[in-house]
Amino acid sequence: MDERTQAIVAYGFLGLLVVMAALIVWMFVSLVRSEIGDERRKLIVGKASTWAFIATMGATLVETIEVAVAQPNGEPVEPFVRLVVAAMAYAIFLGWFKHKYGG
Repeated sequence: MDERTQAIVAYGFLGLLVVMAALIVWMFVSLVRSEIGDERRKLIVGKASTWAFIATMGATLVETIEVAVAQPNGEPVEPFVRLVVAAMAYAIFLGWFKHKYGG
């Protein structure tokens, strides 16, 4: 790879990391702000939180079984990756429930 291509890949990766970090921060801010607002907003955030938690714990269970059975010396997923997955699941479920309940 030449230097220009390496620079493009590096900036792309840096941009992706920034977007992931922003998504994680947005998730925590959204969860903190869930106490403010009407009952419909609380319902939407509550359902999105519940389903994101279920998805995250399901992925953790699958990973635990995989590491224990298939790869006894394997390493678990990094915490940043787990946070990104949880934030993405929360964003997807929040969008779905906002669409469903008209948020």
